[in-house]
Amino acid sequence: MAADVLQRIHPEIAKFAEAVLNNEGIGVCGELLKIVEPKSSLSFINPRIKTRSCDRFKVLVPYAGRTLKWEVIFNQMQPDFPPDFIFGPQDQEFVPNIDKMESLENWNCNNPESLVNLIKELIREYKEHQREQVEKIPRIHFEYTTLAADANYPEFEVHVLKGQQKTDSVVNFMIKLPVDLTGVPQFIIRDCPGEDIACLFVSYASLNGENVTPTLLLSPRVERAFGGTSNLRIPHWLGVNGCLLEYLPLIQELFAQKVEQVCQAFHKRREYVAAFLSAFGSSVLEYDAEGFMKLSLLFKVQGFFCIVHIELDKNFPQEAPLFYLQSIYHEKNNQPYEKLEAGYPYSPRWSGDEMAERARAFLLEKIPAFKDASLSNAKF
Repeated sequence: MAADVLQRIHPEIAKFAEAVLNNEGIGVCGELLKIVEPKSSLSFINPRIKTRSCDRFKVLVPYAGRTLKWEVIFNQMQPDFPPDFIFGPQDQEFVPNIDKMESLENWNCNNPESLVNLIKELIREYKEHQREQVEKIPRIHFEYTTLAADANYPEFEVHVLKGQQKTDSVVNFMIKLPVDLTGVPQFIIRDCPGEDIACLFVSYASLNGENVTPTLLLSPRVERAFGGTSNLRIPHWLGVNGCLLEYLPLIQELFAQKVEQVCQAFHKRREYVAAFLSAFGSSVLEYDAEGFMKLSLLFKVQGFFCIVHIELDKNFPQEAPLFYLQSIYHEKNNQPYEKLEAGYPYSPRWSGDEMAERARAFLLEKIPAFKDASLSNAKF
């Protein structure tokens, strides 16, 4: 998608757009800038001639849980000149202080980072503009000033979305939580996961504090380790008299407990899988070497081969593993015949080695019965 956009932008301007797309995450959540809707200022373009004529595009800027859409306008006839900006209809009152735009005043057409630097300066000005909007709303201004004065929460953003009536306005806070995530398992994420972070998004749908909705936002790797944000039920808002500085410690305490729980469960699963690898050696067909959530073993009992699939829950060892026996000979409904075996001896207090030995004894007892069930209930 990004490559397609760049292929349409004028060669003298594309270097600035490419730097925007390759820039590291910005803002509290560390999200990436995006470019959409490239257009040309030329009044006529011959459709038969493939040319890179686009000299204006829109930059999507993540800010306080919203996406700002700023139009960047270059002039391909004068590509060395700095661009103009058009801000969205919701930001008509935003007039940045040009005197503070060093990247604009000292525009360097030879530096591909010039546009990125200018956008960052505009974001800084936009943040100041939002602070001025907050000053007009007493309740929100109280939340803002007390939060800004607390050294525990240095990174946050606030955004005022004005409605037709003042009472229709919505105010959003995005606050980066100062939590230690170094122990969270390093799951592999296909897309660039960015920094491991946790943010609290708080939306004020009423400016007197009656309708407040808090939401926890996690970076991809942390969310995967937690099994999704739904597995972390955050406390309800404290009511009309509640405030951010009373609510945030509750979230941090809950989050710290969850991090400890996730880390302990991960280490227990790894210990469990390691015990099975040690106990069964060459019988191991495959196992999850990332999250240690499952493993498969090949057993031979009384001349009968079967595969044992073991699945672990994220709450292991509190939740017992699931054992599935699968015949390599038989099928039922065009699927390999398998059976879930329950009722095996288990205690979350056992070590991984003891769990493996208990499982061995259980499987040696159950596989002959599974062989008979395969012959009776499935076809060869």
